[in-house]
Amino acid sequence: MFWILKNLISTDPQGHLSLNLEPKSTEYRVLVNEAGQILLDPIANIPDREQWLWQNPQVLAAVKCGFAQAAKGEVHDLGDFSEYADLEIE
Repeated sequence: MFWILKNLISTDPQGHLSLNLEPKSTEYRVLVNEAGQILLDPIANIPDREQWLWQNPQVLAAVKCGFAQAAKGEVHDLGDFSEYADLEIE
C-alpha cells in the first residue's frame, strides 16, 4: 500500500530528487514498473559468510533463544577458551 508523501517534487539540474526524509535504512533496492513508478525498498546487506544463518530457520531460532536467555541473565561461565584462539578453522 502506498500513500502520498509529497504532491510534487522536481529534480535538480543534475536529475537528483531530494525527499528530505529521515531514512529507514542506509541501503535500498530500487524497483520501477512499466508506468515509471519508483519504489525504494529498504534492505539489510548481509555478508555472504553470514547468509547460512539467515537461511537456516532452526539455527536462527537457536541463536535468538540464546540472545533472549542472555538478556534475562541466564548465562553459564564455560571458562577460558583462549587456547583455541589460534586454531585454524576450515
